[in-house]
Amino acid sequence: MRALIQEIHAQIKILTGIELSAQDWAPTPNKELGDVAVPCFKLSKALGKAPPVIAQELAKSWPTSGPHSLIARVVATGPYLNVFADPEAVFAWLRTMWQKDPTRFGGSDLGTGKTLIVEFSSPNIAKEMALHHLRSTGIGHALSNISALHGFSTVRINYLGDWGTSHGKNILGLKLYGNEAELVEKGLPYLLDIYVRFNRAEKEDPSLSDQAKAAFAKLEEGDPESLRVWKLFRDISIREYKKLYHRLGVHFDVFDGESMYFDKLDPVEKEINEKIGTRVSDGALVYDLPGHSVPVLLRKDDGASLYISRDLAAIQDRWNRYAFEQTWYVVDVRQALHFKQLTDTVKALEKPYAGRAEHVPFGMLLFGTKVMKTRDGNILFLTDVLDEAKRRAAEIIREKNPALANADEVAEMVGKGAVMFADLSQHRTHDVKFDWEKALSFEGDTSPFVQYAHARCGSLIRKGEEHLRTLPPSEDPAGVSALMQELPVRMLLSEIFSFYTSAERALADRDPSQIATTCLNIAKGMNHFYHKVRFLDESSAPRLRALLDLTSFTRDVLKHGLGLLGIPAPKEM
Repeated sequence: MRALIQEIHAQIKILTGIELSAQDWAPTPNKELGDVAVPCFKLSKALGKAPPVIAQELAKSWPTSGPHSLIARVVATGPYLNVFADPEAVFAWLRTMWQKDPTRFGGSDLGTGKTLIVEFSSPNIAKEMALHHLRSTGIGHALSNISALHGFSTVRINYLGDWGTSHGKNILGLKLYGNEAELVEKGLPYLLDIYVRFNRAEKEDPSLSDQAKAAFAKLEEGDPESLRVWKLFRDISIREYKKLYHRLGVHFDVFDGESMYFDKLDPVEKEINEKIGTRVSDGALVYDLPGHSVPVLLRKDDGASLYISRDLAAIQDRWNRYAFEQTWYVVDVRQALHFKQLTDTVKALEKPYAGRAEHVPFGMLLFGTKVMKTRDGNILFLTDVLDEAKRRAAEIIREKNPALANADEVAEMVGKGAVMFADLSQHRTHDVKFDWEKALSFEGDTSPFVQYAHARCGSLIRKGEEHLRTLPPSEDPAGVSALMQELPVRMLLSEIFSFYTSAERALADRDPSQIATTCLNIAKGMNHFYHKVRFLDESSAPRLRALLDLTSFTRDVLKHGLGLLGIPAPKEM
């Protein structure tokens, strides 16, 4: 669609001398009215004429031939200039773009030569990953894929929460309620039981809070035994996380952690003191930022470090390592104040990377009406959710296609896709309420619907190829041209064409739901195409060949779009 818009705007500039912005267009509400509508209100102000008059004049003076190969015709519709794309030219252009590099279809060169760091997932060690971790993991993974699509050299960082008072609780809790042998054998579920038990005991005995702080203080001081136990927690956590990431199809270039910076905080505090100024408030070390009514807490009254100092050390380290163009923190909206403090501190310190760090917030993931919290044991583990999704998907597959050969593998793909798509199909800033029935439905705006459209394309191609072999070879250019003008074909091509603008918006808005919506629209276009076009009744070999080529291309684009979201596309369902 980007190429079509550029052609339209270029011709309007030739006819009026006015250059429109890339946003000066809209999709038509009905493809019978055209593919793109250009509002003439901005032109009206510049030319001093009514928008309908300008639309009429443009339509009359529009060239009927020339270099505008993607445009078939234009018509004036009130204050809008409606443009009909040439479906044959569009299909040829799309296939050319695909053949250049299928992995970059829908992309651009916006990020060429630039390094982008995406920090995402970042669970706290010593705890199993829960359903609410899916948002940062899924959104961050999709944004990493989308940024790479646009040419960025993307560095995916998992910044583990492996430092802080909670690890004092873990060390003390293991000493009070557990033993290392069982921990090594049972892993994170065992450690979580200890953590929950400690928090319940802490409510009855507040002195445990001070003991946990003391245990963390020993860790920060470099006590060998504390470090040994902490390292055991970290190693067990990363080992189990990697298994889950492999199942999700998510990968990272780097596993960093807050612990990398606990002994590098003195230079941070010194620089803040020299350039901004620090003071002691109620025993804690704080500093004031312009525009912030609340002081920033640098160290607690017990001397323990906090997120801000470690994040300041981390961003400096990443600048030294990567000289990034941008760095994105895919972290939930509740941390907005922290990242505002971080970015404003970087600005106040006049760092060379000031203005390059961005918080990419997202809303809460709700199961029922609850936000899950680890400390109370009120939690749904992500592994259990994926297992349940696979089980439910398997039941649906047994009902719909009991003879499916690789049913277990497909159930895993469908279940995982349903869980991830339920999140990624919503704008990242919205809260998402997870619902089993809706997520796994084969109808509506769901992953199974898109996956089924992909699988249906494959089935249609196999049957169509068999039918094609029964038809005599012939030439039928007029028949093919007429076919490409049929509304179901035009609608499907238009949806595929929009992949480019959706991919651009997904990058600009840091919003994977743009890709999800486009995949849904292509799947809906394919569904309409499937029901309206009778492949097996086609008697013209060239027309059938064109239909099969379009179906094959649709299948490939659906797989590509789902892949950007981290969702697999089964060949059969």
